[in-house]
Amino acid sequence: IIVLIIFRVPKGGISIVGAGLATGLGFAMQSILENFFYGISLMTGRIHVGDYIECDGIAGRVESITYQSTQITTVDGGVIAFLNSALFKKNFKNMTRNHRYELIKIPVGVAYGTDVERVRQLLIEAITPICQEVNDDGQPITDTNIPVSVAFSDFGDSSVDLKVGVWMLVEEKFRLTARIKEVIYNTLNKNSIEIPFPQRDVHVIHNS
Repeated sequence: IIVLIIFRVPKGGISIVGAGLATGLGFAMQSILENFFYGISLMTGRIHVGDYIECDGIAGRVESITYQSTQITTVDGGVIAFLNSALFKKNFKNMTRNHRYELIKIPVGVAYGTDVERVRQLLIEAITPICQEVNDDGQPITDTNIPVSVAFSDFGDSSVDLKVGVWMLVEEKFRLTARIKEVIYNTLNKNSIEIPFPQRDVHVIHNS
């Protein structure tokens, strides 16, 4: 503006330039102000450092909340920063707001004709001892107030589908889910319970 005055640009031209600069500055400040106010809103109770959240299919532990962005560390060690405005507008899930446990449903398929009640009892007996363990901080790795459940899920194409439900610590989910799946597999094999897999009949036609 000073340069325009020095070159004696008419006041009308200065007003136009000033209006353009003000508009540009307004758009530039909009994003900054949005992130600032959304950051304050997030820090006042929606999430806290140490919470485990999931957004856009990405889950991790909140490491820091600033006035511009929220940084999380994913289960595979990656670091991702979400702009506060983007995080605030999305339907993110706070998995530790009420408690640190999450219900994990593990699908299991057994052959038709299998005694489902027997399978249920075998799996509960095999998984329950794992659920009574504690982590390095002395906290139970599963919610001991809610026992392991095995529910009938569906009639599959080649199997009777069940689901094993376990409430487990969010931070233990990856390791514990893999461990329980292994126990399920070994238990079914040990008791000669067939785990079916899809099969297809192929007919070869020879043209004479």
